[in-house]
Amino acid sequence: MKWYILNYRNLMAEGFAIYQTAAAKLLITIRGCCMIDVFDLKACMHVAYLDFDMQRDVILAHAFGSPVIGLPFTVRMRQAFSKIVLPFEDLRSSHDVGLYVKKPYRNKGVKGIWNLDEILMAAAMATAFEHGVPVFTVKPTGDRARYYRSKFGAKTWPTTASESIVAIDLTAGMQKLKHIEFVEINGQIHFFKVKRN
Repeated sequence: MKWYILNYRNLMAEGFAIYQTAAAKLLITIRGCCMIDVFDLKACMHVAYLDFDMQRDVILAHAFGSPVIGLPFTVRMRQAFSKIVLPFEDLRSSHDVGLYVKKPYRNKGVKGIWNLDEILMAAAMATAFEHGVPVFTVKPTGDRARYYRSKFGAKTWPTTASESIVAIDLTAGMQKLKHIEFVEINGQIHFFKVKRN
């Protein structure tokens, strides 16, 4: 079995990590422990994102209009990639969901990249877990509740509102990621091993 590697600890410490596959070289960034962006370095384009907010009752929902939306990228990330033209402006201008992957970068997409959605969720879940959040709550968009139930073992979350909320127990949910293995050193996640398809 062959795997690709993502340096999760570098993502947390420096605000970015490179994810290299046979098909693409992706730059994965995080801002403020709540905004993950993915850029295709060859095409110089924004290809995926996940917005989450651990201070809210529902951690992952529609793209949120909170003050963190304007957080700058880290100094190290800007120094490392300042010469590359990347579309940093209006990253959420055409989408109103919290988790989004452009079609060519999804499983079976023409870019040949697999499990990018799982990588984004794994990063968000690991970040929440490290911050002591036991349950990761999600307001599924459209009919996506089944996706969260089957992939992460999400359960219906009791709520007084009419909207559907599901919750992922992080201890169990992180073990349900079929294509990602978390590599720990001294009790801290350092790398994701991502299964190749």
